[in-house]
Amino acid sequence: MSFGRDTDKRGNKLFHAVQENNVKPVYQDMEYTIPTLEDMQCEAQLSALGVWEPLSFHISGWDEDVKKLEDWWVPFQPKKGILNDRESVLVIGPEGCKPSDPCGLAQLAKIYGFKPNEDTMSFATEAKDAILCLSEVFKYFDFGRSFVIRLNSGGHYPPHRDHILLTRPTFRLIAFLGDSTGQLRWEVEDKLVHVEPNHVYYVDTRKTHRLWSAGSNSDMVVFNVVKNWTNVMKLMTMLKYQG
Repeated sequence: MSFGRDTDKRGNKLFHAVQENNVKPVYQDMEYTIPTLEDMQCEAQLSALGVWEPLSFHISGWDEDVKKLEDWWVPFQPKKGILNDRESVLVIGPEGCKPSDPCGLAQLAKIYGFKPNEDTMSFATEAKDAILCLSEVFKYFDFGRSFVIRLNSGGHYPPHRDHILLTRPTFRLIAFLGDSTGQLRWEVEDKLVHVEPNHVYYVDTRKTHRLWSAGSNSDMVVFNVVKNWTNVMKLMTMLKYQG
């Protein structure tokens, strides 16, 4: 657990995230900020979905899969003096990565000196093959940084946006695993959204959102899908409600 102390529950020294206001933005670069035609096409189609849309993937077996992850949980992006009980297992990340590596973007910014783009981190760890209940999802899209996140009692994400530009390199899917959704709350644009357990959702995380858990083991997988027209069209074919 991460409670702003110097070590995690296994006695390992915490790798604190860099403070967000110390991460230099790169938005001054016009080449980075001006959307391409494909950016505009993808964003227009994704906007047609709204902010919260269930997909038709079938998830079964998380209770068995999660046992294989036991030795890999580490505190997710701990910050000094902040109580926030979150844990993670890295599934897809930088080349040579391991499941127990730090996977928060602010942690990676501390390592590299800048926030790497999600789509540049496309290398699977051992955890990917351990999570059999999501094998259908893993085979369907091209992914960047993706990870299991666990919110324990009091674990939360404060209000934030994952991207503010149309040039975002990835879009987000969230898989809600097990039977934790009764104690888990998500808000998008200050509105509580409905979560079905063992479902995958497209979530427009350009919008301001926050989440928190009232109990232990609120487990999710955060997928960053590479944003291109092929993946957007694949997403359209997997909508739970087609018409």
